[in-house]
Amino acid sequence: MVDIIEGYETEEQQVDAIKSWWKENGNTLIIGAVVGLAGLWGWRFYNESIVTAQETASQAYSDVLVKFEAQGAEDGLDEMKAFIADNSGNNYGVLASLLLAKEAVVQKQFDLAKTQLVTLQSQNSYVPLNAVINLRLARVEAELGEYEQALKTLELITEESFLAKAGQVKGGIHLQQGDLEKARSAFKDAVNASKGRVDPVLQLQLDDLAVSAPAVPAAPVLDAE
Repeated sequence: MVDIIEGYETEEQQVDAIKSWWKENGNTLIIGAVVGLAGLWGWRFYNESIVTAQETASQAYSDVLVKFEAQGAEDGLDEMKAFIADNSGNNYGVLASLLLAKEAVVQKQFDLAKTQLVTLQSQNSYVPLNAVINLRLARVEAELGEYEQALKTLELITEESFLAKAGQVKGGIHLQQGDLEKARSAFKDAVNASKGRVDPVLQLQLDDLAVSAPAVPAAPVLDAE
């Protein structure tokens, strides 16, 4: 504004200069201000909408969880499925899918469990959860007799903290296939991946497959002279 009124001696000249400048540039300033305020308001509205949606989803998840436990898992499966369908794009939908898959396994509805886990496998964007999904999926596939597919699923697990569990499940699958050598090798890998914190059940599984050392033939007894 100082630049606009420089070179004008009287206040009237300065006012006239300001009026002229405003006439030429005023509309641009107004539009810019409106756009700026609209953008700020829109951003705040977006953030508030996200928070509101999260709170709504959280409350809905709590409600369906209470009903699920109160009605009994068998009666609550349909309601849980509906909740998952309505919340496929948020974390509460992921939690509900994991819960539904777990309950389906308890009820030996392995096809339902697999459907939930395969969907999660393709849709989940939270990388640290991938190992949990793949581990559970491999177990379900093994229950369905899909051993080769289960082994392929286990190969997707690369997180160090899950390698021991993955090796243990792999060993169990090889046992079901009747391949004791591969089962023993998988259990050994699982023990090595445990880094000193070996699951007692895993240790028993490995010990049960331990190879006995070949018997050393006794030295011949020489006849006494």
